[in-house]
Amino acid sequence: METIRLAPGKKNAARLAAHLVFVDESGFLLIPSVRKTWSPVGQTPVLPHRYSHDRISAISGISLSPKRFRCTLYCQLYEDNIQNEEVAVFLCHLLHQIRGHLIVLLDNGQAHRGESVQELLARTTRLHLEPFPRMPPS
Repeated sequence: METIRLAPGKKNAARLAAHLVFVDESGFLLIPSVRKTWSPVGQTPVLPHRYSHDRISAISGISLSPKRFRCTLYCQLYEDNIQNEEVAVFLCHLLHQIRGHLIVLLDNGQAHRGESVQELLARTTRLHLEPFPRMPPS
């Protein structure tokens, strides 16, 4: 097993007794995926469906508690694309649900660096955002 060494002076979960939360968002198209089906010989199957380009966006986080190493899933759903306001609302939700410090690991997406998220960071000392490291070029 490989050990990970943190840089001196860098915030870490053990020192803060913080929850680690891995956050990301995703979008889903709500269109039917049935293309072929079976039916009795001579009877053309009819597959009724409403074909529209509806979608749903989800932001979720998996938290790891510092002492008992328990995992918990947090999720919020939206009808539109997730912007920085929704990320800030989700982070506020995490702050209300989880006691103590939170180290939130997320990708370097634009929604994670927006004005609403920066205002939230300025208002609280319990929230620490850490970007995932960039992948080395192959």
